[in-house]
Amino acid sequence: MEIVSDVFVQSLGTCLPERVSVEWAMEQGLCGDGTLNIAQLTGALVAGETSAAEMTVTAAGRALARAGLTSADLDALIHSSVFEPGPAGWSMPGYTLRELGGGSAMVSELRTGCGGSLNAIQLATGQLTGDQGLRHVLITAADNFEPWVQRWNSFAFIVGDAGSAALLSATGGFARVKAINSRTMPELEAMYRGAEPLFPPSAGGRPIDENARFDVFTEQVMPALEVGAIMASTHAELARLSAKDAGIEVDGFARVITHNMAAFTVERFFMEPMGLPMDRSCFEFGRGLGHLGCSDQVTSLEHLLTGGELSPGDHVLLIGGSAGFATTAIVLEILEIPDWVSPTPGKG
Repeated sequence: MEIVSDVFVQSLGTCLPERVSVEWAMEQGLCGDGTLNIAQLTGALVAGETSAAEMTVTAAGRALARAGLTSADLDALIHSSVFEPGPAGWSMPGYTLRELGGGSAMVSELRTGCGGSLNAIQLATGQLTGDQGLRHVLITAADNFEPWVQRWNSFAFIVGDAGSAALLSATGGFARVKAINSRTMPELEAMYRGAEPLFPPSAGGRPIDENARFDVFTEQVMPALEVGAIMASTHAELARLSAKDAGIEVDGFARVITHNMAAFTVERFFMEPMGLPMDRSCFEFGRGLGHLGCSDQVTSLEHLLTGGELSPGDHVLLIGGSAGFATTAIVLEILEIPDWVSPTPGKG
């Protein structure tokens, strides 16, 4: 869908914990050498006992400061996380708004998996262009994966912890939202469920074995090669459609920002089906951070800006998916390099 009304990205903010190397994890017996040799991953951000809430507030505060706004200027705040960010039944975005200084913005929370921030941008675009006539919507995301998953044992990614924020505005910004498209492949829904019962719900405190879920699905429902083919074709379709809506060809994307996954995943499921080389992805940056849940795309976008890798007129594709299986693609046109950009790559 082409976005004809004014929707801008005004500022970004991140909170990135300390990095732990794959070499250290191998020395501790936490992962095998396949992570290095096959996945080509080098590390992950590990928050330790720093909560997702703390990382969210830090990232959100940076985004507001860069825009010269306060929480009282916000019309809405949408938060995303892969897992429960705190006490069950508690409002993470309400907490964030209070910690930022208060205000009367409406708050909502998405639990749509790793594509949450992209889903939030899609929803915020409707809020900024529709009858509500909102002016400023803050998108936040964070996860500390430690209680939920075994960080080092996946064959396709290593999870990393981080917080991120993106301020969307109807009044101006450094990038314009040009197109948004999404698709859901419900035939892949059970890939994230495996043989687990629907009731009672999974309890926190015990790691989720995502490998086991995937193995059950590929053994009982659909072979892995067919799963990959469905994902790859969907990513390519969304890239073509979104490029057309933005008035460019797929080859016109200066950069493609995917999730921080293994090299073969980024290449075979994203870049190759689009007909684009790996050097237009953010793999070299993301391979040392880990898969940051809902924060991959915002973190990489900030990195490209601060590293001087984007210029006015560039088009950037943000694409990613999550349980459902749902995929979203967003095209941004860089209008200017914001004055808050640091000359040092990767620093917020």
